[in-house]
Amino acid sequence: MHDVIVVGGGPAGTTTATLLAKKGFTVLLLERERFPRFQIGESLLPFNNDIFQRLGILDQLEQGDFVPKYGAEFITGDGGLGYTFRFDQNLPAPHDRAFQVTRAKFDELLMKTASEAGVEVRQETPVIAVDLSTTTVTTASGETLQARFIVDASGHAAFLGQRLGGRAQIERLKSVATFAHYRNVPRPPGREGGNIVVVVLRDAWFWMIPITPEIMSVGLVATRDHVKSCGLRPEELLERTIRETPYTAQRMKDAERVSEVRTRKDFSYAMERIAGENFVCVGDAAGFLDPIFSTGVYMAMKSAGIVADGIEALLRRGDLRPLRAYERSFQKAIRRYLRFVAHFYTRPFLELFLHPHPRFGLIKAIVRVLAGDVWGSPGGRFKLAIFFALVALQRRFGRIAPRIEWERLPAPASV
Repeated sequence: MHDVIVVGGGPAGTTTATLLAKKGFTVLLLERERFPRFQIGESLLPFNNDIFQRLGILDQLEQGDFVPKYGAEFITGDGGLGYTFRFDQNLPAPHDRAFQVTRAKFDELLMKTASEAGVEVRQETPVIAVDLSTTTVTTASGETLQARFIVDASGHAAFLGQRLGGRAQIERLKSVATFAHYRNVPRPPGREGGNIVVVVLRDAWFWMIPITPEIMSVGLVATRDHVKSCGLRPEELLERTIRETPYTAQRMKDAERVSEVRTRKDFSYAMERIAGENFVCVGDAAGFLDPIFSTGVYMAMKSAGIVADGIEALLRRGDLRPLRAYERSFQKAIRRYLRFVAHFYTRPFLELFLHPHPRFGLIKAIVRVLAGDVWGSPGGRFKLAIFFALVALQRRFGRIAPRIEWERLPAPASV
């Protein structure tokens, strides 16, 4: 009998397990794969640094091989309009920068941290069944394991959530990511060289993430319908869209691909029920949004920190209220990000976003959202309400910011 069984060894699972072990609980973590393994989601957010400090690994990240990220640049595919949101100019330490990471190395660090904290880690141990009535899990080998509490950190598989029901796909955000790693992609000198670059296309976008001094992660996110109907294999879709987009074509004219081309269905979804008397869903198992603002790892680790405290309150005092509060706050955070993500694919939002108004403290408010502060202050939420009011005015009158010639923007390639 363990106090807690955690299903899944990604950032959500290892963070939850480590923090619970530090609180004195016996924790078993079951991971279906063998680390290190490839994973996407390489750009972290500044507010992640709070949980890094809590885990005791911020110094290791700062002194390691990870690339410092001081801002996020958004630019249209023709290179005609862009803006860089700089964390270091708008936020105090420790939120003045984040990190770009090779996920295999980063996730292995988190797994090592969990093991050193006293978590019993079993890799290559898939879970095939969970019985909440007896709080037991069954592994692929037929072993049955019991705990007082079960954490579903299984990522997009949402192992427990799928069985509880209530998983709602966000239809307007059904997209597919096609991506690879490249060498010989030039970057600006100094701090700007570590920024993520988001290249805006018509109904699609590229990410460009410098994950090492030599390697750039480049990915195309397009609608599922386009990917199904374009008549191109993933490799052809990615390479042709790079060549047909002026900004990426110029920047990557000497690029050499050093990995296979992979795809990932980034279908956004929300869960209706993510916490109960003997279980909780954390990270992507609790909900996932289009990766445009690099929220995946942050939401996973932020929710894990809240969940660890909630499990402690339940197991020590029988108090379920913190986990119920987590359920409400996570779903509220998803809704706030959803407002940004859904609007990102519209012209009026992009016109204001790429030409942000300096008045009313709007730039700082946007930077805080991009940095991960979706649990923000009422003042920040008020400033964002002003921003979206300006978006509505731009949609109606088109006079708040310069117009984007939408039909002239590059689009994802097709036959």
